Amino acid sequence: MLSEIAVLILKTAFSIVLIALIARFLAQVARANTYNPLAQTVLKITNPFLLPVRRIIPGFAGLDIAALVCVWLGQLALAMLIILVNGNNPVPHITSMAVLALLALAGLLMTVLQWSMIIVAIGSWISMGQQNPMLSFLQELVEPFVGPFRRLNLQIGMLDLSYIIAFLVLIVLRDFILGRLILQMTGILSKDGIAYATGGFMPVIGL
Repeated sequence: MLSEIAVLILKTAFSIVLIALIARFLAQVARANTYNPLAQTVLKITNPFLLPVRRIIPGFAGLDIAALVCVWLGQLALAMLIILVNGNNPVPHITSMAVLALLALAGLLMTVLQWSMIIVAIGSWISMGQQNPMLSFLQELVEPFVGPFRRLNLQIGMLDLSYIIAFLVLIVLRDFILGRLILQMTGILSKDGIAYATGGFMPVIGL
């Protein structure tokens, strides 16, 4: 019982930080407005973790590589802590978990994009053109991904199919391609007797 509570607390705390780190990475890619209230919240959550890593790992081609490294390390640390809470030694399986953490990073990135697109779509319909800081920030986050689909001119009357197709592409990439890879890795870990270690990844990335 106590171990289950501890795992729940760990997953919740790590999820908040990891999602914020992904949002910060996407915000830099999108050159989002950092004065947005939601952006400021993301900065405050991530600064204690990200700024020290940036001193060691610089950005590359305009990408905040340090943020991705933080997410990868966070996913790995979460899985190891869950194994420890359950009374097992994670060290013998560190290589498999490191690879799984990398896949989980990609999954979390796509999950954040998906949920951002869902919130923007629903929020835009509800707000009826009214400005909303949260929607503005999320729109900026998804634009680098959705933008190339818009350039395909997929407009049919008043219906813009670019958003729908972009969302479907994310589903295929995450649920079918990445999901299969993660399930294969889960099988490897299961054979090693630590299947529950994947609990450190799956709830975060939503697979």
